[in-house]
Amino acid sequence: MLRNLLTSTDSSAELLCFFNDAEKPHEVDGTVVFPYSAAVFPEAVMLLGIGSAKIRKSLAEKVSHRIATLIHPSAFIADDVEIGEGTVVLPQAVIQSGAKIGKHVIINSHVCVDHDAVVEDYVTTYPGVYIGGEALVGEGCLLNPNAVVMRFTVVPPYIEVMPGEVFHPDFL
Repeated sequence: MLRNLLTSTDSSAELLCFFNDAEKPHEVDGTVVFPYSAAVFPEAVMLLGIGSAKIRKSLAEKVSHRIATLIHPSAFIADDVEIGEGTVVLPQAVIQSGAKIGKHVIINSHVCVDHDAVVEDYVTTYPGVYIGGEALVGEGCLLNPNAVVMRFTVVPPYIEVMPGEVFHPDFL
């Protein structure tokens, strides 16, 4: 998916390699996989395509490469939205006016972030998530498919909202 997103946002972009914790270099679909090293393609821009918020955060604190932000061209993002570095916005996502999206967030396909909502760093959303107006989703939360965060609701950091669950102010 990241390879497709990369080429859909910049036709001249090139996927140089993947980094992971493997001990020896190997290949995945013709792309070399290396253990992370600041010396490998030091001028390249990198993206952390890891689902786990805690691992994504740990890696973001260690890497020395510049970090990319990727937004699929079919996503709709209001002009005044703030999006942090390393964030990925996938096809058909909608981010409405006044929303703030943190660093290294994954906004999946068909996610709607309503007006003035705040999605803090390292949040992962799955397809079909709705985040209501003026809601706050804390750092590292995992919002499973079709989860709903009601308007004005605060989701504490590192909470997992289950598939189809409606998270509201009286939830906790």
